[in-house]
Amino acid sequence: MGTCATEYNLKQVEKLRSQTWQEIVPMVPLKAGYKETRHHYFPTLRNDKVWTHVRLNLYPDGGIARLRLFGEAILDLTLLDSSQILNLVSMVNGGVCEDYSNAHYGHPRNIIRPNEGVDMSDGWETARRLDRPPIIQVSPEGFLQLPGFEWAVFRLGAPGVIHRIEVDTKHFKGNYPDTVRLEGKLGLQAKWIKLLSKTKLSMDKLHVYKELDNKGPFTHVRVIIAPDGGFSRLRIWGSVSLL
Repeated sequence: MGTCATEYNLKQVEKLRSQTWQEIVPMVPLKAGYKETRHHYFPTLRNDKVWTHVRLNLYPDGGIARLRLFGEAILDLTLLDSSQILNLVSMVNGGVCEDYSNAHYGHPRNIIRPNEGVDMSDGWETARRLDRPPIIQVSPEGFLQLPGFEWAVFRLGAPGVIHRIEVDTKHFKGNYPDTVRLEGKLGLQAKWIKLLSKTKLSMDKLHVYKELDNKGPFTHVRVIIAPDGGFSRLRIWGSVSLL
């Protein structure tokens, strides 16, 4: 009759290939867009697969302001070759902060975000250590003689050979660390080895390091700052190593 699907309608529906889509969130009711009710959080039915596309279905109609998918980026190694240089630690390429010693003012996962930091809250900043001596000495190399350090561990998006490292203290002017050093390892059970020797940092500046103690390949890096403080971004540029 008047509501029968035409041959054209059927062909258009066939293009959607609905039979190939897998449900990861079942049909759930939504509430109105008031401040108290507008945010909805739903766990997925499956978190053991990698997805490249999602389809959002609305019933029966209406609108949604924002859709956010929280997960872990997985780098597609089939699209890369050994000559391609990319930021191995970036969360866009699958980098993840796995552990840290202190995140009092800002979480270390912030420093692997893309683009420049917006402000200090967009970086990693630790609490001020309380074991500072009343008089601070300086070593012959120019390092402050202070006890303690803070650290953060990152898993790279893919095993890689490192070519250069960037540490950006943008926005950090009175609370940047005195020094930074990096270590790397290949696999969870491996020992940490020196990647970048201890070096001085300056305020509100992009530091680029090309002379490295060891270039890997590595799967993890550990950033060690002393004595405390924070910085805006960490970038580890390198090429993927297909082990």
